[in-house]
Amino acid sequence: MNLCSSITFRIFKNQHQMTELCPLCKEKGDPFFRNKQHKFYECELCKGIFRNPKQLLGREDEKERYLHHVSDINDTGYYNFVLPIIKEVLAHFGSGQCGLDYGCGHTPILSRLLSRENYNMEIYDAIFFNETAPLYKKYNFIVCCEVMEHFYQPHEEFKRLYELLLPGGKLICKTHIYEKGMDFDAWYYKNDPSHVFIYQKETLEWIKDQFKWSGLEINNRLISFSK
Repeated sequence: MNLCSSITFRIFKNQHQMTELCPLCKEKGDPFFRNKQHKFYECELCKGIFRNPKQLLGREDEKERYLHHVSDINDTGYYNFVLPIIKEVLAHFGSGQCGLDYGCGHTPILSRLLSRENYNMEIYDAIFFNETAPLYKKYNFIVCCEVMEHFYQPHEEFKRLYELLLPGGKLICKTHIYEKGMDFDAWYYKNDPSHVFIYQKETLEWIKDQFKWSGLEINNRLISFSK
């Protein structure tokens, strides 16, 4: 190997070994996956899998991406998609209790469906419904459907969500969890450029312990934290 090749090899090796700080627990994340479109790191502590910060979308590009999400209250397929969340709310909270649809998107269908079940719903979305008044109330439950994988600052988001809940409340989320042994290269979930933080079971357990949740239930893609 000549001198030029040796230097090139060392530079490539150092770049490959570069680490990034985890946006959830602030510990070191090591390179986990890389192809032409995507680069992810895995945190050594909480096992969160997070996108290279240089690949995060700007606010307008992020908004444009979300506008392609089709939400129709009369769409049977979408209703069945959110039905596990609705059932979880119905199982634990009585009619008339207060809920927040956090990250409701441009068309807050889930909150409308829960309103039909006689829950008092508020909505919040950092891009489409960013009035802050709902963030100064307390809720019996919060629903986050396909939202937590979009958190650029997950530590701050989960801190806020915990503080928004009344004692005995629940944070009910839906996302796709990565499990060891899955082919990350072939996994569709990583391909959405707005999916910036992916959770493993260990990550959810870290969140439970860090923010002092009293309980955590994982049922396929449905995740419930209890306060």
